[in-house]
Amino acid sequence: MAQLGFNAGDYDPTDDFEPLPAGEYLTMITEATLENTKTGGRMVKLTYTIMEGQHESRKLWSQHNIVNSSPKAEEIGRKELSRIAHAIGRPMINDTEQLLNQVVRIRIVIKNDPGYGPKNEVKKWINVGGQQMQHAPQPHAPTHNPTPAVQQASPQQPPAGHPAAQHAAPPWGQK
Repeated sequence: MAQLGFNAGDYDPTDDFEPLPAGEYLTMITEATLENTKTGGRMVKLTYTIMEGQHESRKLWSQHNIVNSSPKAEEIGRKELSRIAHAIGRPMINDTEQLLNQVVRIRIVIKNDPGYGPKNEVKKWINVGGQQMQHAPQPHAPTHNPTPAVQQASPQQPPAGHPAAQHAAPPWGQK
């Protein structure tokens, strides 16, 4: 017999990812990747982390085709990416890293997926009062790091009163 050392009491057994209610949520983009699709295309995958309210810390996802054998699917994906870029105040995106730690309000709906049941779908990306958090606060370099620190421009803080001013970037969204 093998010892597991597992305590089921440490985990919530009811967390079954029920869809969030349709509506608008203040989020930060905490993951952004460029991945191959099963059909040989390319897509941008984004993870949003809700920053406030009763659903704070919950995650939502979206994916956007940028290369696809279907011209219509590619056009839709590129238009969505354009909406995201404009909502975060960065109309020129050259790298998925530029999407990280950006604050954006999203509008979600509940879509009934025949294979998986109800799920959330991001339908709109909304600029947060014209003031984006261009760079999330960076953690201090660990003192045990033997390599010299690379000088970086100081991160831009959101203005006082901005919803992002009370939130630092979650560590899982930093590279």
